[in-house]
Amino acid sequence: MKSKYNHKSLFIFIALILLAICTFMGCLFLYFKGNDSAEKNATVMISYANQSSELTVDSSMPVTDAIGKQLEYTPNQTKYGYSEFSLTSNMQGVDSVNYEIYTVPLGVAVELPTEYVRMYLTDGDNDLPIVGYQEEIPSYRDLKVADSNLNGKQLYSGTLEKGETKNFTLRMWLDEMYPITPEMRSFKIALFVKVID
Repeated sequence: MKSKYNHKSLFIFIALILLAICTFMGCLFLYFKGNDSAEKNATVMISYANQSSELTVDSSMPVTDAIGKQLEYTPNQTKYGYSEFSLTSNMQGVDSVNYEIYTVPLGVAVELPTEYVRMYLTDGDNDLPIVGYQEEIPSYRDLKVADSNLNGKQLYSGTLEKGETKNFTLRMWLDEMYPITPEMRSFKIALFVKVID
């Protein structure tokens, strides 16, 4: 009789230990699952230095790429486009976010052919070309279609870390190969940034 009682006690003891282990594992699973579903969001903000988000170039001053790379900010002119801007972010539940800088053309009276509009994006801290602008300076027409807006063109995509600020300079000019005509033409874009997956 004592033997049956010992076996029954041992069986109950093992069952209680297994139940405690399963309960502990279940609690761990719910804890980590709850942390994974915590609110995660990020917003990337773009801010401009001394100018708006719009850049304009007109047909009055075609220049070489060497000159175009050296263009500086001049207020109230439309011969070429120039913008210095910064990206920062608000992040909650994430340590980094992928983003895309893109442009959307704005309507003008008579538009320049986009194969003559040069785009040059540099690091705003050291003025060195960003990846994709080192070997060749693309025309607006040759830029990739933006993931964020099918009407736009992607200037750059990258990753922004929590607490990081990235500075950029964008120069836009009319290529020296543009055939001069008596008709004044122009091209105008707006700059945007968006978080991408």
